[in-house]
Amino acid sequence: MNRFKSFCTAAVMGALTLGSALLMAQTPPAPGAAPAGPTPAERAIEYRQAVYKVVAGNFGPLSQVAQGKAEFKAESAGKQATRLAQIATFVGDAYPDISKDGKTRALPAIWSNRKEFDQIVADFATHTKTLSEVVENSSSAGDELKAAVAAVGNDCKACHDKFRSK
Repeated sequence: MNRFKSFCTAAVMGALTLGSALLMAQTPPAPGAAPAGPTPAERAIEYRQAVYKVVAGNFGPLSQVAQGKAEFKAESAGKQATRLAQIATFVGDAYPDISKDGKTRALPAIWSNRKEFDQIVADFATHTKTLSEVVENSSSAGDELKAAVAAVGNDCKACHDKFRSK
């Protein structure tokens, strides 16, 4: 009986401890306390940066091919160009108003000169689609591929020059 009483006491104490821990975990932070996790602005900036990592990961190898620094391989170039054309359609949506401030190199000019920014983004989407079509119909890194890569690179440069801090 003594063992049973000890077991019950331990079980009740454990349940109280667990209950207290759960209650504390559900208690909202005190006023002025830092919120848990990233803010909506931080999440928007993280999303934007992820989009550009995918852009760089797919455009970089195509650029290397166009410069003669890498061999043209139709299958991998096709995948990269297709991915690039698809992700280019995400770029314009990666700049919601809430992401103006925070740890970002995006300049305020994006939001104050949205028409010009949106035109560069539209050109980027058009040129990446053209690049994808060129790669699909190419068997080598010819002049048409080089021109298509240059057009995409010029879009990147135009945006960086006007809308990204150094």
